[in-house]
Amino acid sequence: MADFRVLPAYFSGDFGSGIETRISYLPLILTTQSRRNELKVTVPFLSIQTDQPVTFAGGEVIPSGGGGRQTETGLGDVVIQDDFYFKEGGGRSPWLFAGLRIKLPTGSEETGLGTGKTDYGPGGGIIQPLGSRWSLLGEIRYVVRGDPPAVDYRNTLWLSAGTQWRMGESSWLNLFYDRGESVIEGRAALEDVSLGYDRQLSPVTRLRTAFFAGLSETAEDYGLSVGFSFRSAPRSHTESPSSS
Repeated sequence: MADFRVLPAYFSGDFGSGIETRISYLPLILTTQSRRNELKVTVPFLSIQTDQPVTFAGGEVIPSGGGGRQTETGLGDVVIQDDFYFKEGGGRSPWLFAGLRIKLPTGSEETGLGTGKTDYGPGGGIIQPLGSRWSLLGEIRYVVRGDPPAVDYRNTLWLSAGTQWRMGESSWLNLFYDRGESVIEGRAALEDVSLGYDRQLSPVTRLRTAFFAGLSETAEDYGLSVGFSFRSAPRSHTESPSSS
C-alpha cells in the first residue's frame, strides 16, 4: 500500500528570533505501508523570506548573522522515517510502534535551508482507538543533532499528543499539540497546536487541511496548510489509524 501527499503550507512569525520570517513549505511525502511496517520519505521544498539571514534547523528558525532582507528558495533536508507496529490494535486495544527517523543534509547550509549535517534518533508511540469514531495518539522522539562548524546544537526531545474524530463516513477532525526542545541551550521550547479537517473526495483521494497556532515565542505566530493525498488503493481495515 502506498500513499503520496502534497501538502503546501505557509508559516509566519519571528520564531523568537526578533526577525520577521515567512516560510512557504512544500513537502512531497511518500508513504509505503504493510500490515506492521510504515516507511515515510519527505522531500521538502522551501522558500524563506526574512529581514535578516536565518538557518532552518529541523523546523526551528535560528538567526545566522548580519545582513539585510533576503529570500532563499530550494530543496530542504530530506527526512526518512521507518516505524514498526509491534502490537496491532483494534476496537479498544492500542496500536504500539517504535522506529527510527533520519534527516539527511540535502538543504543548503550556505543559504540557511538546512544545517549541512545529519540528524537521527529513535522514537515510538501509541494509537488508542476509542470505539469506531475516536482515537487518541501520542508520540515521542529523541533527535541526535549534527553540529555545523563553530555551532553546538544540543540533542532534543520531541513530543506530540492529539485526538482524531471521524465525523462521518468521509470526514475527519484532528487536534494536536506538539512540543520540541530548542537546539540552542536556554532557548524556549517550540510549542504549537494544530486543528485539521480531512475530507475523502474519492476512494483514493483525500483533501487535507490544517491551521497552526504557536504557543511559545519560538514557534510560528500562525500557519496554514491545504493539500491532497493519493492512495494506491482504498484503505484496508487492517491498517493502523495513523494511515488516515
